[in-house]
Amino acid sequence: MLTIVNDGDALAAVRAFASAIPRGSWFAACGEALTAGEQADAAAYLAALGMPDITIAGVAGWREAAATTQSPAWSRAWWDAETRAQAELRRRAAARFGAERMLAALTVVTEAAASLSGAASLAMSDAGIADPALTRVAAGAAAQACHQAALALAAAAGPGHLFAVKYRLFAAGRWPLGIVGDRFFVF
Repeated sequence: MLTIVNDGDALAAVRAFASAIPRGSWFAACGEALTAGEQADAAAYLAALGMPDITIAGVAGWREAAATTQSPAWSRAWWDAETRAQAELRRRAAARFGAERMLAALTVVTEAAASLSGAASLAMSDAGIADPALTRVAAGAAAQACHQAALALAAAAGPGHLFAVKYRLFAAGRWPLGIVGDRFFVF
C-alpha cells in the first residue's frame, strides 16, 4: 500500500492514501485475540523499530487500554526511536518535494483523519463505554499513525517501514498502544 513508483506520483499517492482513511476498519478488532497476521505485523514493527526482543501483548478491553496509555512505565527508547524516524522521513520528503508541497499533501491526510474520532466513539459505544477523553486519545493516536504513514509514503520508505506497518495495524481495526515496560501492547 505504501509503495511509490516515481517522485511525480508520490504526492498524488499521499492524497489517494488520505481518501482511503475513512474506509479503514478503525478500532473494530480492539479487544479480540491477535491474529497470526497481526502478530507478524507487530513483530515487523518492533524489528523495524530496532526493538525485536520486546514481547507482544494483547489488551482485552477499553479500560485496560486506557490504563496502558496512562502508565508511567512507557518506554522512552520507543518514543525516541519513533521521533527520530519521523524526523528523518520529514527531512527526506521535504528534500524530494519542498516543505510547502509536502505540508499541503499532509494537510489532506490530517483532514481525512479527523473522521477517526467518530470511529473510536462508535467502537467504545459498542463496548458500552462513553469516555470522551479516551475517544480523543484513541483518535489522536490513529491520526498520528496516518500522518506517519503518509510521511513514509512521501519519503518512499516502502511497505516495511515501521510507520507503514503501524498504520496497517490501525487500519485493520487495532490500536497499537505502545511499549510499556518490556511489552508492546496492541489493543
